[in-house]
Amino acid sequence: MPVAVDAMAHGPTTLKFESQPVQPVSMSVPFAPLIPTVDTAAIETSSKVLRIIDRYRMSKTINAPEKADEGALKFIALIYNHVKAGEAIPMCLPAFPFKSPNSESKVLGVLPDRAEILALSHLNGLCSAIQDVYAPGAKLTIISDGLVYNDLLGVPDKNVWAYGEMLRDMAKKEGFEHILFSRLRDLVSIPLPENLDEMTYVANASNFRLALLNTFSRPDWDWKEISKSEDVCMTYRGYIKFLETDLLTVYPQGEDRSKSRYKRGIEYIAKQMLSRGDAFAQAVKEKYKDSIRLSIHPSTGANKLSISLLPTSTIYTTPWHCTIAYKLDGTITSGMRSEFEANETLELIYENGRPSYFREKSDLLSWGEEKGGVVCQPIYPCGLIIRPAAGPGALGIHDIDAKKVRALSEVNSPVILRGFWKKANRELFVKKAEEFGEPLPWKFGLVLEVKDRGLETRGLNNVLSAEWMPFHFDGMFKTVQKVDENGREYMVPNPPHFQFFTGVTPSPRDTGFTLFSSSTLILKYLPSWLPLDTLKKLTWKVSTSSFDNTAMGGLQLVIPHPTTEKPCLRYHEPWPRSKTVFDETHVNIENVSDKESEAICEALDSILHDRRVAYYHVWEKGDLLISDNILTMHTRSDFTAGCDRELWRIHFS
Repeated sequence: MPVAVDAMAHGPTTLKFESQPVQPVSMSVPFAPLIPTVDTAAIETSSKVLRIIDRYRMSKTINAPEKADEGALKFIALIYNHVKAGEAIPMCLPAFPFKSPNSESKVLGVLPDRAEILALSHLNGLCSAIQDVYAPGAKLTIISDGLVYNDLLGVPDKNVWAYGEMLRDMAKKEGFEHILFSRLRDLVSIPLPENLDEMTYVANASNFRLALLNTFSRPDWDWKEISKSEDVCMTYRGYIKFLETDLLTVYPQGEDRSKSRYKRGIEYIAKQMLSRGDAFAQAVKEKYKDSIRLSIHPSTGANKLSISLLPTSTIYTTPWHCTIAYKLDGTITSGMRSEFEANETLELIYENGRPSYFREKSDLLSWGEEKGGVVCQPIYPCGLIIRPAAGPGALGIHDIDAKKVRALSEVNSPVILRGFWKKANRELFVKKAEEFGEPLPWKFGLVLEVKDRGLETRGLNNVLSAEWMPFHFDGMFKTVQKVDENGREYMVPNPPHFQFFTGVTPSPRDTGFTLFSSSTLILKYLPSWLPLDTLKKLTWKVSTSSFDNTAMGGLQLVIPHPTTEKPCLRYHEPWPRSKTVFDETHVNIENVSDKESEAICEALDSILHDRRVAYYHVWEKGDLLISDNILTMHTRSDFTAGCDRELWRIHFS
């Protein structure tokens, strides 16, 4: 714009603007969205991760307010940041303090037992399930809050140390690679020796507590105000419920302590625990601000995700507050020690010289006593492992009680027999199969040698390949012809009742798993919209160009077990071109829409692969494995080790 300037000798400069025609300016202004661009794939993965965590959520407390939508937005955003960065998703859980001081009627002792192994298995399974949908996986840090509360409950500091040390040993021995541990020392800053042992830990226990309270306590903490929080109220009610039994032996009732006085004392201790717990929560929040906050206490879901540590339907969802009992079929219940001791159908099982858990009594669990007998241990989430009690080789394959093992597998499969032989012998393997039942040959012979055969299918689809296989039952495509009432022929599966495997060679521990999912657990975790009664009414059809172009329909989705009469799922996971380089397998639910069929199949597929249901077997050389082919479905993960591995399998009726 031109400007005229008049110069004045002794005055200010005057600017005169001359008007000019305004020229229109042509420019492109980019549209700015209100929400920044997001990585939709990362959002989808984050949602999958949150849905997996949701499987482990604690049952909702009746009349408890629900703010899960608020929490979902918060936690998806947090998960998204880690997924977008390609990092393992960190989770933290304040838990595993010490055993309840009431070992007379509540727990079995001061040290971890089978209940803790079960809880750690459950939590490690949660992390593994996340890794199934997101390769970097998740890491869960368990932050012991033992020293925060133990003096209030009369638990010695050294018991807290011993409990934590054994817990770490258990996790290492069991191979729980997704679980990390943290102590109060990691949350506060005080002068300490580089390596803590029992004596230095106990000597500093009071210092840990004081440092926590001095650093993180809120001066304005007031019970009347804090009790307005729904999360606090639910935690308080939980404290009251468990303190009533925890402190029975610490503060026994009698002439000097009435029932009402005992109750008032419990209420006071519960409030003290809440006050300290608030400081502890602040410390955890500061240290683990980027972690998904899990909790053992009921909550609204807005700030933390409440999970159950034990796969049980009772109120006892934490292993340090209870004892567990296994039924013969592998189902688990949790409760008071005194409750199980009074149950004549249960027996107390010792492990490493200490009481560990209760188990349903059965003659099927004991044999070979003349050579030291056997040890039968439950497997998470299903099955049993049996070893010679006197050590590997004390009992041989010929000592295995085939009748009892067969009966066990009909109620709780798979049954793994480990330590009964060192080197595979085909003749002995076939002979033992004959003791179990009548061996059933296939077109390839009696013994199937399962090897990594690359692209060779031998007409068996991807059975002998290194691919991941669909969940199925053996004999799905071993068919027989039948004739209906109208004289028309049709095909039906002619499956064997049992599978008998052995590991001929060593196997890598991180690939080529054999997965077993028991109908006992499959049907337990059905979604509410797909109840068992509905499944029983459904039929399905299957077709594939493999196995001589087999196509069948009218197949019952649920059948009764021939021995126990319990319902069992009979199904084959759909296997489209996107999952295999071999022949596809098409599966549809009959008499429903395509959309409904797809939804039902997706629900069943999800449950079959659910880590709360599927046992991932890592083969060791010499393993013998029996599985009921009606009770369980199975598959094999992809084998990527590139080394030789060989399994043998025989079917028997």
